[in-house]
Amino acid sequence: MDEITGILYSKTAQVGTLSEGLNYFIKPLDDYANRWSEILVRKKTHLWENDPVLHKFIDKKVLILGEIIETKSTITVDYEFVRVLD
Repeated sequence: MDEITGILYSKTAQVGTLSEGLNYFIKPLDDYANRWSEILVRKKTHLWENDPVLHKFIDKKVLILGEIIETKSTITVDYEFVRVLD
């Protein structure tokens, strides 16, 4: 499992559709910050639902453990565990 440290935040996506909901991102504060300004955190709910695990950590510094899927143009983390850092 990989880990990423950063600030978790959300953006509203699919505005005006039945799938309108939040996408979750992390602003990395570790080695990933050199390559990426934001990393998509894949939620474990439907598009229109808030992820109950991620939602309580919005605007907090967190550690995310999970699988990182990185290509030339995108990066996503499929999280398994999230915890707040001091």
